[in-house]
Parts: sequence; C-alpha cells; structure tokens
Amino acid sequence: MAARPYLGIDHVVLRTAAAEALFDLLHRQLGLPATWPLQHAPFATYGWIGVGNTNLEIWAAADNSDLPADCPLPLFHQIALAPAELSETLARFSAVGLSCKAPRVYASKDERGEVRTNFTNSVILDLSSESCCVFVCDWGTDAPIVPWRKGLSTPERRDLERGALAACSGGPLGLVGLKEIAMSSPDLAAAADKWQRLAESTSWPVAIADGVELQLAAGKQNLVQSLTLAVRDLGAARRFLVGRELLDEDAAGEVLLSRRATGGLAFRLVEVLAELG
Repeated sequence: MAARPYLGIDHVVLRTAAAEALFDLLHRQLGLPATWPLQHAPFATYGWIGVGNTNLEIWAAADNSDLPADCPLPLFHQIALAPAELSETLARFSAVGLSCKAPRVYASKDERGEVRTNFTNSVILDLSSESCCVFVCDWGTDAPIVPWRKGLSTPERRDLERGALAACSGGPLGLVGLKEIAMSSPDLAAAADKWQRLAESTSWPVAIADGVELQLAAGKQNLVQSLTLAVRDLGAARRFLVGRELLDEDAAGEVLLSRRATGGLAFRLVEVLAELG
C-alpha cells in the first residue's frame, strides 16, 4: 500500500441531466449497490453507486451555470479524495507545491437540533478547473445528512461499501472496482508533474490510489474522458451486455458500456485477476 497523503478516492461526481435513468442503469440493470439512495432535493437529484474501492455520485443539478459552455452534460466533473487527516493531508500537498483553497465546512442540524459537520471540502487549485474539480472531502463522523451509520470513520465506511459489492458478487458484470481514470490536459507535462506530486509517486500512468491509475493524454481542456471499471470475467460481462443490448464497442481486452444507455458517458470494462484497493 502506497504512503500517499490521502487514503484514496472517496467518490467521482457524474454530472447529468438524467439522474434517474443513470441511477437505474447502474443500480437496477447492472445490479450495483446504492450506497446513497436516490434523493430529490430543490438543488439537485443525486445518489451514489458503490463500486467497491470508490463511489460514483450521480448529480443532476437544478442549475448548471457553473459549467463551461463547451462541456455539455453528461460529464465526469469532480474527483473527491479522502484525507488521512485533513490538516496533515493539506500540509503535505503544500509541501510538494500544490495550493488548495481554505477548507470549507458544510454543516446542518441533527435530529436533536445540534449543528454537526457533514463534510469539509478543500479544492486543490493546481489540479482544478471549471471542467474538472479535484478536491479533498473529509466527512464528519456524525454527519446528519449521510445514509450510513453514524460514528464510522472513512476506512470503516469503505469496508462496508466493499462488503456491499462483494455481497452481490459485483452484480451480473462481476465488477471488482475502479481501475483507471482517463483525463485530457492542454499541458500534458505540467499535468503529469502535478498529479505525480499529489500522489507522491513517479509512476506512469500515475498511481493515484491503490489499484487505480490516472492515464493522461493531450487535449484542449482538463477533462475526464472515461472511467475504466474492472471485472473478474470479461467474457461473462460481454455476454451479459450483449444479451441486454448494452454493449457499445468490443475491442481486444476491453468493452465499452453503451453510451446510448449512459447518456454519452464512457465506461470501459477490463478484466483483472486481483481485488482492487
């Protein structure tokens, strides 16, 4: 296990205009656990899907004016890192020359009327843009808004999330976890340097979490292009997708989930022999 300044990837935010359809695809059709049941609020419709070593947060905002005009929905928009200890994590980022916003606390009242911290966020400015925000997300152990049991640390919650994926055997795809994030950047060398400093690693692709790599390629903007999910048996996953008309592309060693079904988001599937993260 690498000694990074953070524990891993807490969640990846998928911005969409059709939260219900994407949530239904991943949860009901593909059988993945809902780690945060779908919620309907004035500001957004949202929910989380567990993939074992992280979560996919589906987010349909009431207002998308924060997004650039050339980044239409749907969009892999945010990467949230789980700190080991917030102040220490931010101090290590600073030590390697990465600047962050001052931590911002989000709180609300619990069932007793006491104000409790839900989470504290700090945006990593050197890795963020309007098209892709990278931030640290530190959950309060007694957060009023969360659906998981109060008092859990992030590692304890992650153990439960891994257990939920194992209990359903990764759904009919036999999903193991997130394997790769593919991202474009207008300055490939600078982006690689910053991500390697973040992870305190010289590896290429950048090992940004245990079992998860960041693959960078040249592009017009900082933008997550696809997520690669690992499965135990690619042949079995392929047969399932074909049988339900959910297969988009079929290449040697990987398949692409139907972008018609995902609204345009690219989810690649590859086979791995070991557990991730």
